[in-house]
Amino acid sequence: MQNKAFTMSFIVAVLAVSMVYSYVSSTEESFKIKYGTEISVVVAKKDIRELEILDETNLTTASMPSTFKQPGTTKTIEDLRGSLAIAPIMKDEQITRSKVTQLGARTGLARQVAVGKRAVTINITDQSAVAKLLKPGDRVDVLANLDPTGGGNRLNMEIRTILQDVLILATGKYVNNTIPGILEKDPFNTNSKPVKVPLSEYMAYAHITLEVDPFQAQTIVFAEKNLQGVYLVLRNNDDNTKEDLTKTKMTDLMGRDGAGPAPAAANRAPGSGGR
Repeated sequence: MQNKAFTMSFIVAVLAVSMVYSYVSSTEESFKIKYGTEISVVVAKKDIRELEILDETNLTTASMPSTFKQPGTTKTIEDLRGSLAIAPIMKDEQITRSKVTQLGARTGLARQVAVGKRAVTINITDQSAVAKLLKPGDRVDVLANLDPTGGGNRLNMEIRTILQDVLILATGKYVNNTIPGILEKDPFNTNSKPVKVPLSEYMAYAHITLEVDPFQAQTIVFAEKNLQGVYLVLRNNDDNTKEDLTKTKMTDLMGRDGAGPAPAAANRAPGSGGR
């Protein structure tokens, strides 16, 4: 009797499992017909900022029905490695081709140059560029050291401010609001993965790029090629005033008679004396 009951229970259990399996299979099949088979797509592992380079640190893959796949997505991370996000991408969002671009001309300096302006690069040192504490977006005045007589006499040397309120576009290869780093690959290991190098932390640069108009570009090139040196003087970003400055000569440092600086009272405007 017990064996018969056990047999009946087993048969009922098998029938129940078969019915459940049949129902699940039927539901899964109808789901596939309605939404498509599961596929793998690349999605954001975390929130990705604009102009961030894509790699395994911010990308992952996810499975989903093919109907939910957005146009322009890819299946593998390798297809997007080294690309640049041209718009913010939220976590778990599918990565589409419309939101990324390859490193190239439109991701470099050219798009930072205003229409009608030019980018010109000058050589700098710690002394001539505020100890290299300058950064893209800062504004500077450009000073030049020259000898108008051409005789090489220090008494004839002059310091002139040749440009004022000039925008710094780049320090070395670091450009404001653009590619935050570059991908470098080990030249001795072709199988190695590219390593992201943040240019904002790279201080061993010897050049600075300025945004100027075409005539100012000529002025800077002439000064750097023919004068005794070009110096950058940092100014407050909110200060865009341009002053009518006179040149500085040796006599301004020593006083007109060579005996020392002129008395402060000599610089007072008429009628500005004390009580």
